Amino acid sequence: MLLRITICLLYLWTASAVNRPPNIYLQPLDKDIYYKPGESVEILCIADGIPKPKYLWKRNGESYNPSGQDDRVVQLPNQGTIVFNSPEDKDEGIFQCFADNGYGISASVKINLREAKLKKFAYEPRRTSRVAAGKDLTLPCTPPQSYPPADVYWVLKEPDGRWQAINFDKRVSMDIEGKLRFTNVKKSDEQGGRAYSCMAINYFMRDNAIGPEHVVEVLGSTEQKHPAHELWTSPSDQFFVRGGTLRLKCIFAGNPTPDVYWEKLKGTFPDRAKFKSFGQELHISNVQESDAGQYECMGLNTESTQRATKAFDVRIESAPYWVEEPVEVEASINEKATFICKAGGDPKPAYAWYINGVALEDRQNEVGVRDPRIYNNNRFFKKDAHNITLTNLTLEDHMNIQCNASNKHGYVFSDVYLNVLAEKPTIIKPPPASRKVAESKSVTLDCLVTGKPDPTVTWYRDQSLITGGRFQILPNGNLHIEKVVMADAGDYRCRAKNIYGEVTSSTCKTQIRRKTRIEQYPLDLEVIAGYDAKFTCSGSTDFDEAANMEVYWEKDDKRVSINEQRMTQNFQDNSLTISGTIVRDSGVYTCIIKTGLDEDRAYAILTVKDRPDPPSGVEIERCRDSSADLKWIKGIENNAPVQYFIVQYTTSFNPDQWVSAKTVDYSQNTATIDLQPWANYTFRVIATNKIGASSPSEKTKKVCRTNPAQPDRNPQNVRNIGDTRNMLKIQWIPMNELEHNGPGFKYQLTVKERGSTRSETYNIDNWRNDTIEIPKSKPYTPYLVKLQAKNNVGDAKEDPTEYTLYSYEDIPKVRPSEVDVTDIGNTFATLTWKWDSLWQEEQGEMTQIQGQLKGFRIQYWRTNEKVSTFREVEVPLAEVMPKDPPPSGMMIPSSYLLKNLSPYSNMQVQICVINNFFVGPPSDAKGFNTFEGVPGPVPKFEARVRTSNSFVLFWQRPDNEDLNGIITGYDLGYQTVEGLELGAFHDREEQINDPMATQAVLSGLLPDRKYRVHIFARTRYGRGEGVFIEVSTTSKAALGSPVFDVKDIMETSINVTWAPGASTGAHVVYYVEFRKDGAADWQRSNDEVMRNYKNLNNLEKGTYYEIRVVAFDGYNRAASESQVVGTVGFAAARAVAANYGWFIGMLISGLIFIGIVIFIYFIHRRRKDVEEIPKTRKGAVIKDNAPMRRDDDFDRDSRGQYNDYYKDDSYEDYEREKYDSRDEPVARGISNHDYDEKHGGYHDDHDRDDYNRDSYKDDYRDSYRDDYDRDSYRDDYDRDSYRDDYDDRDRHYDDDDYDRDYKREKDGYDDYDEDREPPRYDRAPKYDREMSDDRNRVSIDGEKEYQSEPSKFDDEGAPIEKPASTFV
Repeated sequence: MLLRITICLLYLWTASAVNRPPNIYLQPLDKDIYYKPGESVEILCIADGIPKPKYLWKRNGESYNPSGQDDRVVQLPNQGTIVFNSPEDKDEGIFQCFADNGYGISASVKINLREAKLKKFAYEPRRTSRVAAGKDLTLPCTPPQSYPPADVYWVLKEPDGRWQAINFDKRVSMDIEGKLRFTNVKKSDEQGGRAYSCMAINYFMRDNAIGPEHVVEVLGSTEQKHPAHELWTSPSDQFFVRGGTLRLKCIFAGNPTPDVYWEKLKGTFPDRAKFKSFGQELHISNVQESDAGQYECMGLNTESTQRATKAFDVRIESAPYWVEEPVEVEASINEKATFICKAGGDPKPAYAWYINGVALEDRQNEVGVRDPRIYNNNRFFKKDAHNITLTNLTLEDHMNIQCNASNKHGYVFSDVYLNVLAEKPTIIKPPPASRKVAESKSVTLDCLVTGKPDPTVTWYRDQSLITGGRFQILPNGNLHIEKVVMADAGDYRCRAKNIYGEVTSSTCKTQIRRKTRIEQYPLDLEVIAGYDAKFTCSGSTDFDEAANMEVYWEKDDKRVSINEQRMTQNFQDNSLTISGTIVRDSGVYTCIIKTGLDEDRAYAILTVKDRPDPPSGVEIERCRDSSADLKWIKGIENNAPVQYFIVQYTTSFNPDQWVSAKTVDYSQNTATIDLQPWANYTFRVIATNKIGASSPSEKTKKVCRTNPAQPDRNPQNVRNIGDTRNMLKIQWIPMNELEHNGPGFKYQLTVKERGSTRSETYNIDNWRNDTIEIPKSKPYTPYLVKLQAKNNVGDAKEDPTEYTLYSYEDIPKVRPSEVDVTDIGNTFATLTWKWDSLWQEEQGEMTQIQGQLKGFRIQYWRTNEKVSTFREVEVPLAEVMPKDPPPSGMMIPSSYLLKNLSPYSNMQVQICVINNFFVGPPSDAKGFNTFEGVPGPVPKFEARVRTSNSFVLFWQRPDNEDLNGIITGYDLGYQTVEGLELGAFHDREEQINDPMATQAVLSGLLPDRKYRVHIFARTRYGRGEGVFIEVSTTSKAALGSPVFDVKDIMETSINVTWAPGASTGAHVVYYVEFRKDGAADWQRSNDEVMRNYKNLNNLEKGTYYEIRVVAFDGYNRAASESQVVGTVGFAAARAVAANYGWFIGMLISGLIFIGIVIFIYFIHRRRKDVEEIPKTRKGAVIKDNAPMRRDDDFDRDSRGQYNDYYKDDSYEDYEREKYDSRDEPVARGISNHDYDEKHGGYHDDHDRDDYNRDSYKDDYRDSYRDDYDRDSYRDDYDRDSYRDDYDDRDRHYDDDDYDRDYKREKDGYDDYDEDREPPRYDRAPKYDREMSDDRNRVSIDGEKEYQSEPSKFDDEGAPIEKPASTFV
């Protein structure tokens, strides 16, 4: 029993103990290590393992003890790294490190330690190379031996002994072998006698070596031209090692320097390909097997169209590389371990296996592994060269295994271990306590376990075992859930179990959130540079993660910085705006919405199109006397394809003026430009796409010079100018300097009178001259003229043209005849006349016209006003020439429609003959009268008074010259002004028919609104030219209660005069309300607009009346305090107190004799007399200032004083309904006819009043009919004291308040000038009733002009008590 317990404890201890063979994890990366004598060098070797390993070294296959090397070599503590403090030659060799901890031996790669060296060049004397200019040249260089290999350069030896590096270009370069190659030699290659040398630099040694010196001597100064031919190329058959760099080079000789082009036959160049050394060298980095094939280089210059070519066959071989590298194996007892070592390479690699650093198999002079676990053991077998297996493992089978795969290009080496363990399961990394996962995302829950044999891991969600489907348990124990769904939420835990035990993890609470989605995707954009681009993006996420949601943008996979000035993100709608886009803003923009659990992305492409970049490398390939060949390199198109190129040139004559010479198709990068002789040309090129033209390229460094030659042509546009008397004046277009073609340029002029044999020659040396004047005595005489260009080389290539030119012109001697006027209109008339056909012939022009007949000049004016109204019209001959002119010598009839005449005027007209410069004598003046036309504008138009709904307009009559007829009246119109927009045009419906009127009122406007007001004078022919002003109505202001006084009290009439307050004359209507003292109903007078008084007529004698004045502006009504006034008559002697006592006594008597007293009272009241001195009593104040409520149907967009809303029929229907429903009679008023008969005496005066029928007719009050009746008096006055009064449907005014600045009491009229006298009115101007549209008034009591009004009642229907009165 004790033995059994001991065995179990030993077994458990063995199972729990963990040992591991060693593993070298740090060793040199480079298998070749160089050292410099006197400088230390180390070979790295560090390993791990349990227990810690010990280190051993071998050198050239033999054991090597670092401590036995005279303290020159030391091994660093706790590691295998050895350091050579002072390395010597004997230290060179192949080193290998081993780490041993008893459970295995790990081996490093083999390291070649060797000394770095740089030998010197063999001595050679200075060599001189003589070569003709334009020929090719090669300077040799054989680099010395160097470890590591040296870099080779070419340098120039300076006089002070220093060396200056040579800058290579496509003409001077170095081949791969180190030789210096000149494709063509120039004089500058002599370098002033300085010597060329090649230099080898060993950067590890920090040393260099200088080769032999070479001096170049160039023969001749003229460079010879040669076509392209091969100078040096890489070998035709090449192989390169996989992963290295393919390097091919071609150098072609020729003059001009050839360009080198590359091509891969049967394929294209990979993205890894680059062209270096100015196109001469092809580099392909990280070369792969696919890069094998045929390549070709081509050399070409302008001396030949035949290309020089060189082909290459490229093979790709490979050093070994891992296909399947061995890995460490940790297994349990009774399991098997397999190690696979597979490598690729060309040639195929050979394999060598090692166990603990000892070769698996016997080799020459080397005994293989004799380890009994391996050697002759049926548990170990080698399936093939790259596969070994050990079965039925035991705890003693721990070891290190090494594999080496090698070919001629190198090797790969791997060191791994086998470790056999026995341990119970342990959860190294348990699942987290909680985990949030977004829907549709995959998640891995940790459960990293260890144990040998490998434990079996199972997972549970809540209490359910997880199996298959989207759930996968990984080999290391972790649980992977593919594309989680909402139902995957729950509590997860894992359990690990093997033969030694089991273990269960803690619970992981897993929550599933709904996925984040982009709902509004950004769209691809194309914009022109400079404009803004805006991307929009929005999305949604799980409600519980909304607070964590972040939206941001990336450009080309790089996050857009919020500090970027031109790129701004609006965090309200998450849009991205790129302001003032530029080409480099083009790219892929990504909207990213993330919550920390998941994210969604949406992509959009921004393409910014701009003008192309300018071409580069503009060169003159060939310069000839008549043309130049150019070439250039296309610039970047900036996302808009180039459409064409523009080639421009400038010359030394005008160095700042660039001339476009040719347009070249986008597919070309060469052009041939025609040149002029004797000029220095410089060129540049401009690229153009649909966005615009690029900036100009750099101008060519080379100047193309052409040789002198004869001028190509003679001056053009040779003509005579006949404006100078006694001169033959000749003009031409000067030839610019570019057309001179040589030095000594001048003009030669030859002049000969026609019919004469004598000629005159003039030399004009100044090429800028364009005019010459030659004295001549006869006017308009023909001369034969030749003008020729010349220079020092000779005369112009083309023959000079002979021109017939004429001497000076003079005043014509003739005049038209039979001038007549027909078809007369208001502004036009047809003129007819005759003239001699000889005038248009040369003989007639020379003798009569004294110049070229150009046409006729018509002169016209108003009779007796010639100085101020004189006008001229020049008529070309072609306009008045008949289609079928009569034969020579006959008179030619002509006619012309003369326009723009003054209407309604007596006109005079005359006609003159004209040549190019002079006017002949006029014909006899012909008179005629034009018809009446439309008038011109009024000279002055202004709005002197402004109110909230009207303007008082003033104007002046058109000037006499603008009357154009008899003025019959004026038309007014208006339209609203809103910023730059004009409203509809409205005419004043009843226009002004008084030709003498100079003022009017335009009403029916809206408050605080800007209007454009037009005025047109009118004749019988129609409306004339208009004038407009822009003026604004005032804001609406409160209406004040009037203050009045009573004057001129008669038996049947009283004069009521009110104070002219701020509203006087401001289109506020005033009327007087009155009633007999004690009566319930008010009566009212007619409306008064312009006057501040009213006569109340047809009153009763000796009767007391209660009187008040009411102001009404169409919206609001304001009543004054009332006064009680008695008329003159029988009761005049009674005092006020006596009247009251008598009245009271009569009431007391009436109580006794009710019926009799009442009868006597009414009889007495009708017959009582009134005292001569008026008696008044003060009454209570009655105010009604409440603003009227506007009807809901009232249209605030006023159409003027005659708005369709105010039509009588609509109002009549409304009033009829209102009063019919109340069963109350409609109040009656005074008829217009009665009023006019009674006051006819005022008609004449009133016709001249500016505020009469044009502005204040009764029908103007229609505009506020509904508002007044239905609003301001609806509650009180309709039921009470004003019921009858406001049934008059013609007493509503469209006028609003006047401008509140219009103060009459203190300052006069503010809209007038300060010194202007306030307007005065007649004492009693007639208010015109004949024009009134009021056809609804009913006369009462004969000629009474008042209408009654119902009394006021309180809310319960009881009469309101009459106000107390006092005598005034």
